[in-house]
Amino acid sequence: MPLTSVFKDTSLSALSGVLPFVFANMDVAVIAADAEHRIAMVNRKACDMFGYDEVELVGQKARMLYADPADAIELQGTDSMDTDADPEDKTVVINYRRKSGQSFDGETLVAPIDSPERQNLLFLVFIRDVTHRLATEHTLSQLHTITTSRELGFEERIDAILRLGTEHFGLPIGVFSHIAGDTCTVMRVIDPDGVLKPGMTFRFAEIYCSHVYNVDDVRGFFHAGESEIRSHPCYINFQLEAYLGATIFVDGERYGTLNFSSPEPTTPFSNQDIELVRLFAQWVGHELARRADVQKLEEARLELEVRARTDALTGMFNRRYMEERLDAELDRSRRYGNTLAVVLLDFDHFKSINDQYGHAAGDVALELFADKVRELSRATDVTARWGGEEFLILMPETDLAGAWNFLERLADSLRTIGFTRKGQRITLTMSIGLAIARSDDDRDTVVNRADEAMYRAKSSGRNRICLAVGDEHYG
Repeated sequence: MPLTSVFKDTSLSALSGVLPFVFANMDVAVIAADAEHRIAMVNRKACDMFGYDEVELVGQKARMLYADPADAIELQGTDSMDTDADPEDKTVVINYRRKSGQSFDGETLVAPIDSPERQNLLFLVFIRDVTHRLATEHTLSQLHTITTSRELGFEERIDAILRLGTEHFGLPIGVFSHIAGDTCTVMRVIDPDGVLKPGMTFRFAEIYCSHVYNVDDVRGFFHAGESEIRSHPCYINFQLEAYLGATIFVDGERYGTLNFSSPEPTTPFSNQDIELVRLFAQWVGHELARRADVQKLEEARLELEVRARTDALTGMFNRRYMEERLDAELDRSRRYGNTLAVVLLDFDHFKSINDQYGHAAGDVALELFADKVRELSRATDVTARWGGEEFLILMPETDLAGAWNFLERLADSLRTIGFTRKGQRITLTMSIGLAIARSDDDRDTVVNRADEAMYRAKSSGRNRICLAVGDEHYG
């Protein structure tokens, strides 16, 4: 509806007298200007928004309100001054300046009041401060970019969120903390003075986080020195005037806080500020929960992997893994010309130990052997339970002399670590077969030669080491 239909008397003087009453209590700034851009009327909201008294504005050129006077000139050429334009096209965002010098973004709608002859008597300018809304929209966009980035790790994302929060809230210190018992630990921090660092701890009761953590929500103080917390130890010790923080929950359990603070007071925090810091904290909590889930899945995967390649009783590798490893070591030995010792070991009279003392005694013997092998072996040696009481050892880059020396030490050690069952001392001995891999060996041939040597050791009286036939020249 054209504004001329609202007023029966459309003379300039009559309108100037009526408009202040019409728009006095509107929650949007209203400024009436004539065709020469002189301010004819302002409402109370406009005075509050720009920081001027009414007498300081009326009669002045409207360009005094623009952060850049050029915007006032450009506005004349936009649809906002076109009486025939669609109302949706008349709204623009202009950067204005308050009397204090502070600039702000105003969503601006210009509505002309015409005379019956279509002459512009006045222009009504409706202005809504959208600075915070636009800043919040920008921050949300930045938050989305941070949280969806595949190039940033978790700590890098936390740092980016802390930087984003310090910029948006105008609070220079940002902290991601973990609280356990009476201790608050700084996990990540943005501090321009470099005083706060990750790993620092504080008593929970002596920091503002206690106010947040104890209520499980967002708390903010914009001027602590003039609030109910002016006697709080954090204010007394650190003189932090402004604080905004939210509790971080991980799977419903309190973890810590995400907070921002400043030694200088600030303006009161808006509802958007509160929701935004809550959103930051919610993302951190969800990410911590996701990371915990991923870690549990990885631990489960590793455990399954270990179980799939490990003998449950001895903790040694199992036969399936050893077959794969033996193929790989044989290939490496051929490629680089390195020697590879392959050893097959079998307990002597193991069935008698089980029959006379029980299978638990046999298990002890196997475990004692595994412990001794781990103690004497090099990091590059590989041992597996080949089957029953048989074990296979791979010794890469080891010649006959080196392998023989190791096996003698192992056999001697086993004889000294026997154990007692039913009042009887059980001495452990083994029959050992040693083969040195040849260039034409595969898995089966080298193991068969070590197996043949082991059975010669058994048939020769047990408790000894035998070398595979034809391997003497590897010494």
